[in-house]
Amino acid sequence: MGASAPAARGARRWCSVPRFHLYRQRRRGEPARGQGARGAGRGVQRRVRKPREPPRDHRAARGDPGATPRAATHPGARRRRGAHARGRLEGEAAAGLRAAGRLRRGVPANGGVLHVVVHELGGRPLRRVGALLPLAALALSLIAPSAAAPAQTLVVQVATEPPGLDLTATPASATAAVVFYNVQESLVKVDRHGKIVPWLAERWHTADNKNYTFFLKRGVRFHNGRELRAADVKFVIDRAMNPETKHPAPGNYAAIGDIIVRDDYTITFALKSTTANFLLSMARQGSVVYPREAVDALKSAPIGTGPYKLAEWVRGDRIVLVKNPDYHVTGLPKLDRVTYRFIPDANAALAALKAGDIDAAMFGLGPEHVPELQKDPRFQVIIGETTNDVIMSMNNSRKPYSDVRVRRAITHGINKPEIVKGAMFGLGRVLGTNVDPLNPYFVDMSNAMPYDPGKAKKLLAEAGYPHGFEAVLRVAPQYYYTVRTGEVLADQLQKIGVRIRIEQIEWGQWLARVWKDAEYDLTIIGHAEAWDIANYANPKYYFRYDSPAFQQLFKESEVTVDDRARRELYVKMQKKLVEDAPVVWLYIHPRLAVTRKGVQGIWKDLPVPAFDLSEVAWAN
Repeated sequence: MGASAPAARGARRWCSVPRFHLYRQRRRGEPARGQGARGAGRGVQRRVRKPREPPRDHRAARGDPGATPRAATHPGARRRRGAHARGRLEGEAAAGLRAAGRLRRGVPANGGVLHVVVHELGGRPLRRVGALLPLAALALSLIAPSAAAPAQTLVVQVATEPPGLDLTATPASATAAVVFYNVQESLVKVDRHGKIVPWLAERWHTADNKNYTFFLKRGVRFHNGRELRAADVKFVIDRAMNPETKHPAPGNYAAIGDIIVRDDYTITFALKSTTANFLLSMARQGSVVYPREAVDALKSAPIGTGPYKLAEWVRGDRIVLVKNPDYHVTGLPKLDRVTYRFIPDANAALAALKAGDIDAAMFGLGPEHVPELQKDPRFQVIIGETTNDVIMSMNNSRKPYSDVRVRRAITHGINKPEIVKGAMFGLGRVLGTNVDPLNPYFVDMSNAMPYDPGKAKKLLAEAGYPHGFEAVLRVAPQYYYTVRTGEVLADQLQKIGVRIRIEQIEWGQWLARVWKDAEYDLTIIGHAEAWDIANYANPKYYFRYDSPAFQQLFKESEVTVDDRARRELYVKMQKKLVEDAPVVWLYIHPRLAVTRKGVQGIWKDLPVPAFDLSEVAWAN
């Protein structure tokens, strides 16, 4: 797979025409090579020219064996011979040349330059190099019409393999990175600027912020060929609202009172009360639309309306998406094929990038690699904002974390700037509350509970723990920042008497034991979904934070549509969270992606936990 990735880009060629290797004719009277050639006379010694070196950014310079004349003997090329030789030099004339022994093919990589060797015609030597030019033109005329445009492909590294591909069953960002926006879509979408825009619905209408009518695009088809209808939308939202389906975020639909299908392309949601966040709820990953007949395939073979279709999922290795030729947005997608490779180790991902085995690392390289990659002309580094709040959660239902004094003590015992410096090499933004900087209601509260080990010890003593206590910190090493952050944090908390033992568990175990069953003391993870303050109003969420006062503030914010009044409620909610300290908000994980030069269309900021690849392409 690694060799095929760079070879598939037609835009990377450094020679636009076939190269001809010309054999100099032996003059009459000259001895054959190896028979006294050195002393036989003028011009007998064959001149050997040093091959021209390719530019640095060409795949031959990157070590792709399929891009050089050595391809015919390279083991990788031999494996690809049958696949790549077919489809080149089609036509009777080319076949005739080959049969006569006048034209011999090299083995080009897909989309690469074809290397042609021209032999003597009819066994007679050509009198001069110029005599070969008409034959060169003939060869070009034979090759050009039959060579299809090279495929636009991209190989992307991701650190974590999805636990499943059902967006309605898991909150995992690893699932959203592959499926959300690429395979499955919703009625409305959060664009790269953080704005909610129509998507499967061409428009919506509400006169009272209580009844929302969506008008669907006509002609949108699922990957199985069936047209999207309003009944499909009703089915997926009804299913999300059904407690038996165990949707990961049922609260997003709590305000819905009734769903009315007006016709095949019109659907109305009648809400119980005015709800300011309804459109955002319909734009979330749990609201994607899929055909009801394919519901049983969601976990491993989801069908949607997106720009790409799932081609294969090889567990432990890769997920492959292919272009949806019937996509409802004209001109998209631009790529023909996308391969996600699972490479959890950051150093291995860096090696794969340098070797040309992958074209992009979306979320897997460590911040320590940034300076080196920024200096390398082969790559482009993208650093932007995200909604990924890295937090240390405390199980509020367990002692001693059920005591707010203990939670505040732990918060005061953590030096957040030092964590950003030590774990993230200075990349990251210290955070003081749930609302991230991309949110219009953001208030900087990073200094609300500053590092103060003396105050932390005092609070622990007041809570009955003058000598501290032991705790287990469970992290998933697939996300490198969890282990690094945990190590720095453990050293800091030891100074106030909280002795941390770090336990590393697999991501699937983390989801089952920590997120689902709340079997933990402390844990670190990034919360990537925007506007997720509703989690703190849910006492069953894995924080187990149960505050009637906060829940009331949240309810008021949900029914308040006046922007100024709603902002005031959000400020009150943030202050309440800081006061109760249900978790420790550590920092915003930066958007950190690295691509090969020539890849364009990657989002700089991530206002949603999705890697939208519909506009990504190789530059011409």
